[in-house]
Amino acid sequence: MIDKNGREIRTGDVVQITGAYFKSDNGFWFVDYSPGDPNWCGGDHSLSKISKRGKISTAKYHLCSWPIMIFTNNMRKRAEGDAWNKEHAEIEVVENVPTGGILLYFEQKKQKAKKDGEREAYFYGADSKRAREYVEIVRHYDAVIEYIKRGA
Repeated sequence: MIDKNGREIRTGDVVQITGAYFKSDNGFWFVDYSPGDPNWCGGDHSLSKISKRGKISTAKYHLCSWPIMIFTNNMRKRAEGDAWNKEHAEIEVVENVPTGGILLYFEQKKQKAKKDGEREAYFYGADSKRAREYVEIVRHYDAVIEYIKRGA
C-alpha cells in the first residue's frame, strides 16, 4: 500500500495516522506486518503504537491496521467511522522518530523465530516444511532489521 506522499509502506516503517474517526487511531505507529510477509496472511498492514520518542506502547489499545478497521457493536457508529476514515484518514511514513526500540523488537522476534525453527528442525528434520518456513521468517526479519538500520 502507498502512503499519502506516494511512498510504499513496508514492515519496519514508522507511520503517522491523522484524521481518523477515533482519536485513539491517530498518532505514531510502526508497521509490524505487511501483506506478503512470510509470517502474515492478511491483506492489510498491522500497526503497533509508539510514542513520538519511539517507545513501544503497552496500552490496552496499542494495535491498529491500515486501512483502519473499526471494531464496535454499534452498527451506526461503525458505518459512520468507516465512511469518515475512508474520506479523511491519512497515513504517512515519517523519518524523525527514534527506532532503537523497534530494532530491539524485531531482533527479539528474529531470535524467537530462529529458536522455533531449530526446534522444528530437531523434531521433524531440517527439510520439513515448517523448518523451511522458519528459515524464511528469519531471513525476513534480517531484511527488516537492515532496512530500519539504513533508514536510521
